[in-house]
Amino acid sequence: MPRHLVASRRLPALLVLALALQATGAEAGLVLNEVLYDPEGPDEGHEFVELWNTDSIPAPLEGITLEAGDGSRPGLWTVLYTGAPGDVAPPRAPFLIAGAALRAALQNGPDALRLSRGAEVLDLVGYGALAAPDLYEGSPAPDAASGQSLARARDGVDSGINAADWVPEPEPTPGLANHPEFRLVMARGSVVLDPEVAWPGESMTLSVGVRNRGGLSLPGSRWRLEAAMRGSSVASPGVTIAPGESVSVRCLLTAPDAGRFDVLLILEDMDGSVIADTLVSRSRAGAGPLLVNEIAFHDRGAGEWVEVIVREDVLDLAEYSLTDSNGRPYAIDPGPAPRGAHRGDVLVLAESPAALRSAYQLPDSVVLGCRGGWPALNDTDGSDGIADRVRLLDPAGIASDAVPYRARSVERDGSIERLGESLPSAAAGSWSECIDPRAGTPGRPNSMRAPAPGGGTGGNLLLASDRIVRRGAPVVLSMGEEARGARVRVLVHDLLGRTRRHLVDGQRVLGEAAFVWDGRDDEGSPVPPGAYVARAETLPDHGETARSGNLALTVLDR
Repeated sequence: MPRHLVASRRLPALLVLALALQATGAEAGLVLNEVLYDPEGPDEGHEFVELWNTDSIPAPLEGITLEAGDGSRPGLWTVLYTGAPGDVAPPRAPFLIAGAALRAALQNGPDALRLSRGAEVLDLVGYGALAAPDLYEGSPAPDAASGQSLARARDGVDSGINAADWVPEPEPTPGLANHPEFRLVMARGSVVLDPEVAWPGESMTLSVGVRNRGGLSLPGSRWRLEAAMRGSSVASPGVTIAPGESVSVRCLLTAPDAGRFDVLLILEDMDGSVIADTLVSRSRAGAGPLLVNEIAFHDRGAGEWVEVIVREDVLDLAEYSLTDSNGRPYAIDPGPAPRGAHRGDVLVLAESPAALRSAYQLPDSVVLGCRGGWPALNDTDGSDGIADRVRLLDPAGIASDAVPYRARSVERDGSIERLGESLPSAAAGSWSECIDPRAGTPGRPNSMRAPAPGGGTGGNLLLASDRIVRRGAPVVLSMGEEARGARVRVLVHDLLGRTRRHLVDGQRVLGEAAFVWDGRDDEGSPVPPGAYVARAETLPDHGETARSGNLALTVLDR
């Protein structure tokens, strides 16, 4: 949850007058303390300047002027803020000027800021490669990168040399001390939910980076992380963190009912003295409007591609995007005119749409590209055993579906097919390599499917929905428990031992894979009516014992 920026604090007029009478020389205790002039993303409304009152009593700000100096035009100053009656900086604390309180935009370096009361300059900071000496004290401070603030190395301490007093701050702290004794923060962008799209009831691991930004070591007994979601919460105990160090904290969660959900993360102070941090992570249980159904991460001459099933009506496909683990989204390109999609539609997102249409004889309406490039899917497993993640993002940037895949799950560089829409996206057993001779079925029914409820007949290696194969009514074959995790071969022989059909040829079975035999041979011609044998065998990788099983099938000519 982002911190809310506070523009000012106001006190009653009589109290301000009393403070003004007491605070002789109080303005000498006012210094510039932090500035964010180049926020990550849009600048408007996100820039800020922070003052610091070094005195032990409140400092009235009426008559104070904050100005921005143009590094390319020395002598040109633009008023950013003028203290109003009732504006007061609290003692030994920050005063934040942000949002509508800033009357003009801050310039990126090299530029300067000046704090004055009348003709008296109370403080001055210049940053970047400045030449004019009236734009800095001593020597200019460094220029902060986009998203970083420029902050005093020690709150309120001014040596008169900008280069010594100011440092870039990767995590801006508007309205808070730059360097308190105790402070924990969660690193923005560090929240990871695994699986990213979990099925209702599925276990999830949430991890977030926590950093000690204080000056003292913080014992684990002083804090904990709480994750709250749809009326329930879990807490993870803290660990001791030294100043400047970070740790990864994990919480175990259970995915709620299908739909979007938020997880509120709270760094809780256990004794009331540490200012905690909060963050919201947005996610989804169950797939959203678009579901990944097939992934071709090997380029077999037509580029990479991802087949998508539309589960809910979509008004504008261009509002959805495809990305991978690197996170750069590529919007779906529906063509020159806006285009929606209806429930049940099957689309193929292709790296090279024209090449894929030509290779598989697909109509133009089925194959779409992406705007600005392609996510370049990896085909080598990383140290975590995952090659890459295919992610479909909805208009809000939340994953509609997310599939981590393993390169080792394929043996012939074919696509991987989802065995059923109801199976969890991230489970390895929900996917299997395509057994189609063309190594992919874009825009067509998958060659591998989970068996229908009720099972079939056969042994522990090969199962069949029926022993009779009729014209137009193929038999459904599936792999049993003994085949799970192994590379398998399934061939259909006639009674003379001749191989008539290669159904599966060396693919690894990770789930309840199912496929069909329609009574045709490898050339696509119907086999003569009669008795046939479907033989399944495992192909050991490292000297394991091979297993095999046979099923007798009868082909009828009717």
